[in-house]
Amino acid sequence: MKEELGKVLIDIAKLVIGGVILAGLMRQDIQPVLLFSIGGFIALLMIVLGLNLISSGKKKQNRKKK
Repeated sequence: MKEELGKVLIDIAKLVIGGVILAGLMRQDIQPVLLFSIGGFIALLMIVLGLNLISSGKKKQNRKKK
């Protein structure tokens, strides 16, 4: 279960990165520095959490096999 949640978080991070890039290309009344910093922070946070969940899920599976 943790592995699946980790994969979902990584997929959401990909979507956030894509949304930030698209919003930057549209050149609306959004400050680019704020857009890229908040979007980058959220994407990085989701990637780190997702990878931690995936690795902890694999460790748990390895313990069950022994």
